[in-house]
This record gives sequence, C-alpha cells and structure tokens, in this order.
Amino acid sequence: MTNINKGTPLFFTMIKIYLTRHSKTQWNEEKRLQGRKDSSLTQEGIENAHALKEYISHMRFDYIYSSPILRAYKTAKIIFDNQNIIQDNRLMEMNFGIFEGQKITDILKENHDLYYQLWHEPEKFTCIPEGESYGQVIERVHSFLKDIQQLPDHSQIMIITHGMYFIVLLATMLGLEKKEFVKLNQKVVDGCSLTCVLYDHGVYTLDFYNECSFLPHIANESFSK
Repeated sequence: MTNINKGTPLFFTMIKIYLTRHSKTQWNEEKRLQGRKDSSLTQEGIENAHALKEYISHMRFDYIYSSPILRAYKTAKIIFDNQNIIQDNRLMEMNFGIFEGQKITDILKENHDLYYQLWHEPEKFTCIPEGESYGQVIERVHSFLKDIQQLPDHSQIMIITHGMYFIVLLATMLGLEKKEFVKLNQKVVDGCSLTCVLYDHGVYTLDFYNECSFLPHIANESFSK
C-alpha cells in the first residue's frame, strides 16, 4: 500500500507508527559511510525535508522521536518546526567503527568481505572494529519498542532515524531473523520518505513502505554502491 488517507480514524489499531530516515547529507552525496559521525544536509536534503513537512501537514502526531545525531535532528526540526521533539539515543545509527567517514569504494577495496557480510550475510557479521554488532543494535531497538508499546491507545507517532537503524527497527517489528534483513537492506530507504507500521495488541503490521512520490529528489540507491 502506498497511498495515505490522512483523514482515516484510528479505529483499527492501538498505535500508528510513522518512520522516516534523515534527509540527504554531504557524505551521502560523496558516498561515504556515516554511522555516528555526521555531515551537513545538502540543499536537496533540505528541499526533501520541506516536501515531507508539506505532505504530512494535515496529520496529527502525539509523539515525535528523533535520533540526536544532528543530520536526523535537523531533519526533524525542519519537518516539525517548534513542536516537541524527543531525542532518544536508542535511535542513533549503528556504529560503523573504523569504516566511518570512508568512501564505500575504498571500504570495498580494503575490507570487502566484512562489508559484504554487513549487507549480504548479516547472520555471519560480527562487527567492524570499534563498531557495533547487529545484536547491540537489536537490543537498542527492543528497548525503544518496549517503551512505544506503553503509549496510550490510538497514539500516532513519528520516528526520524538512520538507514541501517531503520532496517533493524522495521525488521524487528516484522519479526525477521538476521539472515532475512537482506529483504530490506539492498536498497537505501529514501531520506524523508514515509513508512507506516500499525501496532495492535503485540502485533506489528506494515501499512506502507518507502512512500516517496511527493519528494522532489529520489535517490533509489543501493548500500553497496
């Protein structure tokens, strides 16, 4: 499903969860791995954030959560102006350790097997030196979702996070095992696209994924580049 009926009442679910990824950055443009390190939003990224702001302008959000990493938080601030944005460390991007700031092409030349496992064989991946394992990210996801599940019935929330964290968060919601992450991670979810998951009595259901028809700039890139 890709269309949004902004006036649909929430009779069918306890909590409606919208997800987006931070908008395009300078390092995205340079095809560098970011992780916990950061770079500024590009003009295209700023324009996409304003487009998402307009697209959801008639929707209500009871809670807005953002990664505190600046590229995500600045995206959130563009979309939601002076509304209350809850910064949550559990939404930070996966720590890519010594790979952060490096161009993908250079990583593939020097550490091909480890980078390949990260995206194509996640069940075999351990961690990048000085970085996080999938297990550590999954632990953060579970902790965050436990709190989300305690929100009042019919809450509508927005989460602004990062590409890899987005994959792990959505995969965890949908009950995928690590080896099944490849169903989600071969394309980068577009910055400022919109995904919606419905939560009802312990069950998560994907409503729509990576809706980006409203964006002026669509990347549609692979992680492996």
